[in-house]
Amino acid sequence: MSLFQIILLFSSLIIAFIIFYIIIPFLKIKSYQAKGFNTFYYPILGEIKTWLDGFNNRGDTFADIKEARQKYPQHKVKVTNLNNKTLILLRDPQYAKDFFINPQNYRKDGITNFLKPLVGGGGLVMYEGEAWKKHRKIISNSFHYESLRSNISVVQNTTKEFFDKLTPEELQSYQVIPKIQDITGEVVGRIFFGEHLASYTLEGKPLTEVIAKLISDITVTAFNPLSVIFGETMLKYPVLPVYWRLRKRIDRFRDVCFQIVRDRKASKDKGNDLLASLLETQNSPDVENRFSDKDIVDEFVTFFVAGMDTTGHLISMTLYNLTKNPQYYEVLRKERNQLYHKDEKVAVDALQKMDELHGVLKETLRFHTPAVMPFYRVALKDHMLGDLHVKKGQWIKPEFMPLFHDEKNFENPEKFYPERWKEGAAKLDPYAFTPFSAGPRNCIGQHLAIAESKVIISEFLERFDYKVKDEKYQLKMIQRFLYEPFEELVFELKPKNK
Repeated sequence: MSLFQIILLFSSLIIAFIIFYIIIPFLKIKSYQAKGFNTFYYPILGEIKTWLDGFNNRGDTFADIKEARQKYPQHKVKVTNLNNKTLILLRDPQYAKDFFINPQNYRKDGITNFLKPLVGGGGLVMYEGEAWKKHRKIISNSFHYESLRSNISVVQNTTKEFFDKLTPEELQSYQVIPKIQDITGEVVGRIFFGEHLASYTLEGKPLTEVIAKLISDITVTAFNPLSVIFGETMLKYPVLPVYWRLRKRIDRFRDVCFQIVRDRKASKDKGNDLLASLLETQNSPDVENRFSDKDIVDEFVTFFVAGMDTTGHLISMTLYNLTKNPQYYEVLRKERNQLYHKDEKVAVDALQKMDELHGVLKETLRFHTPAVMPFYRVALKDHMLGDLHVKKGQWIKPEFMPLFHDEKNFENPEKFYPERWKEGAAKLDPYAFTPFSAGPRNCIGQHLAIAESKVIISEFLERFDYKVKDEKYQLKMIQRFLYEPFEELVFELKPKNK
């Protein structure tokens, strides 16, 4: 090939790239703008650019987005781009409702796919259609009331174990999110795999620590420019060293999970946990109801990611919000004395009556919900979403922050006010506040997450007085895998009665 031919080839590729990734998306966004939609276009990055601007200008990825319904009350949707895709962002409860109750119109796509190697492409989060229905039906048996009741003791005992072994150094510099995630990760592991999870490590590290780092690194990788342009193919077929190393770490983690399953199958002690329940399906006469070892590992990793990360962040940010609103300490103390300490082992019924703490948790979910949006979906066909025409191939998702900070739904939305959940909760549109998603694909573990949060927070507040260690700490919130503090949140703990 001559030099001229090489130059011509590269020139053609560059022109094709500009047309496909810049000009065509720009023209699509302009067409929505001409129809009166609120739009934003930025080459390749699109929505991510608004996140970067929010963080760089105001120290909060979603600072401007939170104010969207106040600034543009007439706009129920926003149309932007990501990569070369048109992305429709839903900012109205009715549109959110129509989206959630019709999951058959969409499938997950985009950056979401970077999680597929970790969760094996399966699990409740990734499955669609009949496969999802099968898994949901079988797994839901492990999340009914009786199961929740039996798991509360696991949460309480695990929490006490972790708090009991804190060193003086850890009390002085308590790294809140990773420390709480150690607890929530161990809880999920024990509920799923039983009490022996701690005996399994990878390169000398607990599995909770390994998966937390994996999730962080997958997120960073998913948002780099090559990943935004070429998608999950970069991780599925890793050629570049950064992708290859990450994929190898993912594969090693999953290998350990498979080993846990094999060890349980070979053991005489079959256990009384979720793993035992799923292994029992392998004896079902109905082939459709059987879970393979891969199915089981996929579900474990899915629950590990969801149960450890989101619940850990919720608890951590609740504790932080209490430092900024100390008037609720005494309220929560009285409630604990009345309900939580009624018996030596806390009961689900008591947790469900802890309305004060429930309000604080819900207000934290409104302020700092860890999962600020559902995964990206692509429309599988042309359809109507209310009065909105959605075209096949368009990306779409609800935006939680405009809904959670809409003055029509929440008076004084910038005020941390847990009482609002007692005063006006009955009047609230159920699709204006969906931190656990909604519709058929709502979070199956949401009741466990709330109960777990109540136990861990109650144990923490009972044991420690605490404060943010750095008196000059300024909270900046950034979207990584979850919506979280940009700089590490560190507490100084003082054990009570000492």
